[in-house]
This record gives sequence, C-alpha cells and structure tokens, in this order.
Amino acid sequence: MPERTDWDDLMDFAARTAIGAGEITLRHFGRAAVRHKDDGSEVTEGDLAAEAFIRATVRERFPDDGVLGEEEGEVPSRSGRRWIADPIDGTRSFAAGVPLYAVLLTLEVDGVPSLGCLHLPPMGETLVAAVGAGAWLDGRPARVSACDALAEARVVTSGLEYWRDAATGAERAGFERLVRATRFARTWGDAFGYLMVATGRAEILADPVSGAYWDYAPMLVIMAEAGGRYTQLDGSPVRGPCTTLATNGRLHDAVVACFRTA
Repeated sequence: MPERTDWDDLMDFAARTAIGAGEITLRHFGRAAVRHKDDGSEVTEGDLAAEAFIRATVRERFPDDGVLGEEEGEVPSRSGRRWIADPIDGTRSFAAGVPLYAVLLTLEVDGVPSLGCLHLPPMGETLVAAVGAGAWLDGRPARVSACDALAEARVVTSGLEYWRDAATGAERAGFERLVRATRFARTWGDAFGYLMVATGRAEILADPVSGAYWDYAPMLVIMAEAGGRYTQLDGSPVRGPCTTLATNGRLHDAVVACFRTA
C-alpha cells in the first residue's frame, strides 16, 4: 500500500481528474441527447467524452495502471492498481438539466477499493477520501453528522420508482416505516445523496438497488473515512447488485431495525 504522502498525491490527482471530466460534462449539460445502451441504461455524448478524458489522463500519468469504465470496458493493470470510472452518475438528472449528478472515480490497490472521489460539476464540490487518510470536501475535513435521534434524521433516496420496481414488499414496508420514524425524506439521491450523508447534511441514504460496481465503489471508502457506515439494508456488506444503506453510523442499527421489523 502507498504511504500517506502517496495518498495525498493520489487524492489530488483523482480530484483534479474528476474536475477536468466535470468541465467536459458541463459543455453538454441540459442539452445532451439520450440514447439507450443494450442493457437499457442511458448514455449521452457527455458520458463518452468525460470517460475518454479520464482514460487519457490516467494513461498519461500512470501508464501501468488499469482502467475500468462504464462506457468503454477495461484496460488491464500492470501495476496492481486499477481506476474505476463513472463519468456521469445520475445521467437522467444530467440530461434533464438537473444539477444533481456526479463524476465518480475509485482507485483499487490489489483489488481493494482504497480511494474514492465524487465531484459535482454544477456545484463545484469535490469529495475525496483514501483509506487511513480521511475524507475531504474541497480541502476541508468531511464528517458525518452527530445526530443520534431517529426522529431528527433526514432521509434521502435515489428514486421512488426504484422502491416500486426493484424492492421487495418487505423492503417497501421497511422504507415506509423509516420515513414515518424520521424528520423528512427527499429524493436527493444517486452520488449526491452519499455526499449529503458524508458531509453531515443528511443522516440516511437508503436504496433498494446499488447499481453497478462503478456506482458504489467510491462510497465504500468515502463513507468509512467520513465516519459513517455503508451496508445493505439488512446490515450485511455491500456486494452489488444489492440494496444499500449509508448512514452517519450512530443511527445505523436503528435504521436496519426498521427493515428487519418489516
């Protein structure tokens, strides 16, 4: 594993790369035509251009590192390190001109997610974390909230249609129980919702489906380093595709209990 000074350099590289990719997405923001891939997911020219930038930047700086991206497949690693790229997390929001989308980067070391980066291009916020090096929002420490009362907690989720289409009856009942037990619930989801929890602006993100590896891999690092917890709804480890639950840690067991009771 790299030393701490190496993590500082790698976090800086990840943040600058995500910001550069984000600048490319802004050129297409709100006016990008959407087409559907073979798996039914959506893609735009912004996705393709941003991922091409990420790949070129990694290749120039770390030519032996591998790259796995949502849009262009995998370049094998010769160094034991691999970068995971999601050029636009929240393509539906992006294409509709809604600013709640993100550029995601993860660095694996020997197959283990060890650095995660989340950049919100329209808002100019960048959250980056590495194992043992903490979580940082635009150069300031990022921490989850200290809320320890479920009744005061703020819940976010990525979309009501996911609870309708992807959740079991028991999971839907658990989510309804959670909403009744908490202060309020909003659909500030996808990567934006994780940033809200990791920076103390919400306490709970609950989703019935995790998405692909590039969607959740950064959160494995970010949530832990920000002081939170990240599991499935039943408290078991995230191994997607599966359910996901990110909290400030203090409320995690109480939230899991809502779903187990249901």
